[in-house]
Amino acid sequence: MNAWEQLAPNTVMVAGDWHGNHYHAEDAIRYAAEHGAQAILHVGDFAYQFRPSFMSAVQQALGETGLYLGFVPGNHDSYVYLDLREQEHGCTAIPLRPNLFYLPRTYRWIWSGVSFLALGGAHSVDRPWRARGEWWARETITISEAVTAANGGRADVMICHDVPDGVRIPCIEGNPIGFPDAEIEAAQRHRELLRRVVDEVKPKHLFAGHYHCRLDAPLVSRDYRTDVHILDMDGARMRDNTQVMDLTDLKSN
Repeated sequence: MNAWEQLAPNTVMVAGDWHGNHYHAEDAIRYAAEHGAQAILHVGDFAYQFRPSFMSAVQQALGETGLYLGFVPGNHDSYVYLDLREQEHGCTAIPLRPNLFYLPRTYRWIWSGVSFLALGGAHSVDRPWRARGEWWARETITISEAVTAANGGRADVMICHDVPDGVRIPCIEGNPIGFPDAEIEAAQRHRELLRRVVDEVKPKHLFAGHYHCRLDAPLVSRDYRTDVHILDMDGARMRDNTQVMDLTDLKSN
């Protein structure tokens, strides 16, 4: 059992995209402590290029509050940085700083009787507008990762970056920013792949970011219901960028 799995929080704060904004990150960490959280889960687009100044600021805030933070990858997190760590450690909670962990895709753990699955990643619809090195081919969930996640069976909570197909997201309807059709179609295929995993895992809750809006919506299928929570980005009100979760009522049967 690694250091991450040895934690036993009863209250967890989940946070949306921070994009390497250390001012917002520090405020959010203090907000978590003020609201009784013992750990923070982050849904990706966490650090972008993982600059030492950002990482040090986050670690200092975590150290001052006694909190631990684990994040899944977004589509705007450097996979050059992350893949090197994953190659060294494998699919586990990877320590980057004393209180800061990377949670690779398909990693599972249990806290206080609640089971979690990490499955970050999303398609960048603005990819044609970004230079190589501002997006990464590894940003999306692969078929192999989806199969591994699905074959692992049930989990109470999924920590994702994208949102599964079947959840209506009003803020993107009609493609208001005008992203290329091919990119919109690729993003939709990614959502469909994630939905296939959700159909097997059947989580009680799924947390995501990516869409820079705040939304709670049920995903109801024939044999399960998942409450999906989309969290807003840095710069938004803290109550829109974060959600505090009490694990007491989520314990696995």
